[in-house]
Amino acid sequence: MSSIRPISRLVLILSLVFVATLSLSLRAAITEKPEQPVLPQPAIGLLPEDVVRIVIEALAQNDEPYADAGIATTFAFASPANKVNTGPLLKFTQMVRTPSYGIMIDHVEHEFSEVVLMGIQAYQMVKVRAISGAEAVFAFRLSQQQDGEFDGMWMTDAVWPVATGNIPEQAF
Repeated sequence: MSSIRPISRLVLILSLVFVATLSLSLRAAITEKPEQPVLPQPAIGLLPEDVVRIVIEALAQNDEPYADAGIATTFAFASPANKVNTGPLLKFTQMVRTPSYGIMIDHVEHEFSEVVLMGIQAYQMVKVRAISGAEAVFAFRLSQQQDGEFDGMWMTDAVWPVATGNIPEQAF
């Protein structure tokens, strides 16, 4: 026969249930990943210049709202064809951090050319200035997607450096 009285047994059982519940709650709180803010995404209605501006402004504040969020935003606006060559995101991040493209990360100033629209393709140049004063001009080629989940949306097909150094105003 047990030496624990029924009330004491009930208190013991409730205490064990409480401790087990608390333990599970703490474990979930510790292992659960915090929800990350939603980054800008391609959408119907965004024009080519909107896409380029979103990408450039995201790269200017690359680590907002979290580390490499600007690069992730840039990758989100890469066309499916672009992602075949530059993805996944880790590979894309490494490419953007190379000397050819790295000046775009956390740059302090940017200037946009007019958009040249040719049917479902668009081109725009962007001049960026790093905190060091170094400058570079990049060409963006975008296309309006014709099928799939991004049908009708403007996305980046390619970006390439056009000029580096101190770019004269009249050259841009």
